[in-house]
Amino acid sequence: MIIISTQAFPPDSGGKQTLMKGLAKAAAAHDSVMVLADRPRETGGIVDENAPYSRLQFGGPKFIRQRLKAAYIAKLVKENAVSRIFCDSWRSAEHLPKNLGPSVVIYAHGNEYPLDTSKVKRLKAVFEKVDHIIAVSSQTAQRVGNAVGGASTPKIHIVHNPVEPAAPISAEDETFAEQLWPSDGIRLLSLCRLIDWKGVDMAITAVAELRGKDVPAQLVIAGIGDDRPRLEARVNEHELTDHVHFAGRVEGGRKSALFESADIFMQPGRKIGDQCEGFGITYIEAGLHGLPSIAGDAGGAPDAVIDGKTGLVVDGTNQSVVTKALLRLIDEPALGHHMGQAAKAHGRTLLWDTQIKQILDLTADEKSGI
Repeated sequence: MIIISTQAFPPDSGGKQTLMKGLAKAAAAHDSVMVLADRPRETGGIVDENAPYSRLQFGGPKFIRQRLKAAYIAKLVKENAVSRIFCDSWRSAEHLPKNLGPSVVIYAHGNEYPLDTSKVKRLKAVFEKVDHIIAVSSQTAQRVGNAVGGASTPKIHIVHNPVEPAAPISAEDETFAEQLWPSDGIRLLSLCRLIDWKGVDMAITAVAELRGKDVPAQLVIAGIGDDRPRLEARVNEHELTDHVHFAGRVEGGRKSALFESADIFMQPGRKIGDQCEGFGITYIEAGLHGLPSIAGDAGGAPDAVIDGKTGLVVDGTNQSVVTKALLRLIDEPALGHHMGQAAKAHGRTLLWDTQIKQILDLTADEKSGI
């Protein structure tokens, strides 16, 4: 049995949720999988009723559900042949008993490791229970080491986030996606949780600057998050209500159709405080649909978008640089097409079907059994 302990799991939306669901589905082809997840916080998401894994939800206050989950894991280990325990982050491993027996693996995304040393004591205590850390980017791996002040860590493996194949598209999905585009011109897409460091505001301003140069451009922003009111204010400030559309949460075939209907994926993220992109699954998902990306150079995004090959990596704090990168892709359509095809090929190398064996092999040792 493989156990996945996670705070983040669908139907909630987000990169971690997508990653943990993909891990559960892919691992289920190799062993039985039990997912222990927090109770969903969001409504309206798609629930996979035919999932090949078992799932148990934990509610209540955080400090209670964390301990209940850890106790249940110990019970499962005692009663079953458990090979591995995957945790979505170090926080999901914090209350595990020591010396459980199975290999304990934690994912590291980046932002959960502070740039200061405020959590060194807690991290060191967790690392004593952990056998492997999967860092989703090279920047994240470096951040893990910095967070514990150079102290010894478990084995760190850099494994870029795998993705699932695109969901099939129905005629209704195609109609839905087409109706989202608000006006004319080049079709730009941002799809993410709406957080200030994602750089969606820079995409909005780029549309304004292009239209000011008589270059028609439009933008669909898909996703939910607390930054939406600020982004809507920027749209109003630039008088772009006819050219920028907020689509809300988009999933499944509708999400695939939206990617297929776009020309460029644009998410020029940046670092704000301690926060930045850990990797960026949506860049890879966009690539599977042949879209070149414009990404910021902060965090792990340069691992997801290969600068000059699958897209352009720019200074996400510099509006002029962001807009120039967009203009380059518009003015050089052959370049954009070439990058889109390279992004598609790159995305195929990161499909779960091919990546899960690597993950299981990396995390196998004397304790794991497989």
